Amino acid sequence: MDSSSPGIDFAVIGHQDSWQNISSFINGIRDEGQELSVEKIKDIFSFIPPRDIFRVKVRSKTGAAINGVYIETFIDPGKLDASFTKANVSKVMQAISHAKKMGARIVALGGFTSIVLEGNLDPFAGDDTKFTTGNTLTASYIAKGIEKAAGQHGINLNEANVLILGATGDIGLACTHYFKNKAGKLLLCARNKSRLEKLATELINENTAIEYSSSMDELVSSADIIICVASSSGIPLHNCKEKVLICDAGYPKNIENSSGDTLNGNLFHGGMGQVSNGYEFSPDYSNQIYRYAAPHIIHGCILEAMVLAFENKFENYSSGKGNISMQKMEEIFGLSLKHGIGIAPFYNTKGLWET
Repeated sequence: MDSSSPGIDFAVIGHQDSWQNISSFINGIRDEGQELSVEKIKDIFSFIPPRDIFRVKVRSKTGAAINGVYIETFIDPGKLDASFTKANVSKVMQAISHAKKMGARIVALGGFTSIVLEGNLDPFAGDDTKFTTGNTLTASYIAKGIEKAAGQHGINLNEANVLILGATGDIGLACTHYFKNKAGKLLLCARNKSRLEKLATELINENTAIEYSSSMDELVSSADIIICVASSSGIPLHNCKEKVLICDAGYPKNIENSSGDTLNGNLFHGGMGQVSNGYEFSPDYSNQIYRYAAPHIIHGCILEAMVLAFENKFENYSSGKGNISMQKMEEIFGLSLKHGIGIAPFYNTKGLWET
């Protein structure tokens, strides 16, 4: 694509979460020739440098429109663990440089691309191009989605045990602080014991009812609601309550693909929003890359950059870890509604929830 064209209000730096999706994606954007096998794609994928793939125009219910670009990092989905950090950081930094050259006014670091930098946007603070992890709006959609879904399932949040997997991560911390005065009890789980104990001590000193453990199995059977925001996938859930409500907000998914079909009736993909006035791709690769159960659904991290662009609020909005305040969650959620962007309908890999 022509990287010199003007009018880029926002950019999204992202990655694909499975080889199945990558195969559809790569074969969809190729101009011609025989379809490539997954094996062949695996041989070449990680050697492709980050590049802009398509443009997107997004419309607000106010009548405004903004223009953006999607930049693919070509990070191997099988290499998301710490042993590949150096290579992944290099990919993200190349993508950031590309976004800046394109003149994007604000850039969303989607999915794993914010985790690999640990949300540290300080090195870019002085640039004309601003950056955000998008975690504030993502956390807002998760929290508001849980409240809405709990109401639909007849769960009294004030009496519910809410388990947060990944409680010491940026989004996990935001969810913890959001629900600490709303839930009956918080059940907190994280792999880093020292961070978990520090968080638990702070909450106990605030007289918050909690239990905590680095072992999920010690907590899951007591949970009425489970929020999954861990930075790992393939987490199996066993011994859950029959009607447990589960929000899987991981990218890739934390638990759905490893827990079988028994949870699907109560599980939804969280942190997602829906653009009521729609958007369009150019070139139109929607048949190759759009995999959602309803129209115009987008990840909250991406939508945060869009909302900020609509507002001409070009700043490093979400950065670092543990900096998401309840005030900013309400602010960005309110701004998203202003532009007709609300919580996505509840769905999972089986499709939309029955209403």
